[in-house]
Amino acid sequence: MSSQIDEYKDERFHLPTKERLTAVAAASGIVGAGAGFYEGIKLSSLRFLTENGHRLPRTVGGWYFYHKKKNYVMIIGGTKQALKTGIKYSAGVSSFFSLEAALDYCKGTRDFLSSTAAALAVSWTYGAYKQMTPVQRMKYVKRGGLMGLGIGIIQDAMIQSRGGHVWYLHLFDGYSKQQEEPL
Repeated sequence: MSSQIDEYKDERFHLPTKERLTAVAAASGIVGAGAGFYEGIKLSSLRFLTENGHRLPRTVGGWYFYHKKKNYVMIIGGTKQALKTGIKYSAGVSSFFSLEAALDYCKGTRDFLSSTAAALAVSWTYGAYKQMTPVQRMKYVKRGGLMGLGIGIIQDAMIQSRGGHVWYLHLFDGYSKQQEEPL
């Protein structure tokens, strides 16, 4: 019976940084493409109806070609929107996880603080890019920070559950052992 040491037990999502960033970028791109395709199809359908509503067909054959052309336009519009949205999602999520990995590397430890700081920075940057008012941007940053905090704590819990080292959780080990000892 061989005993193998789990070399990735302290890594986020149980993956080394390069593979984690690649997987997250691909997954978020796929989700973004799906959302973009759906929105693109809806928008293209409505646009086609608006552009051709004044000259609707009058025959069965005319309706056949109307719907055939409409389906073609919807697929093209959906595909274009899927590509745009997939790239946006992938870039946003990748920037968050890349910044999180960079903060982890600079600090020399992996914890929820890096996730929270990365989420705050990315949400503030997005708010500035979209030219939100200061009040809107602060609400956005607060929500982003809370989401980053949640993601960081969940990642730390996952690391702890597989036997990895999370520095602040080990601070409570001594306290819980003192509570268990009889007086």
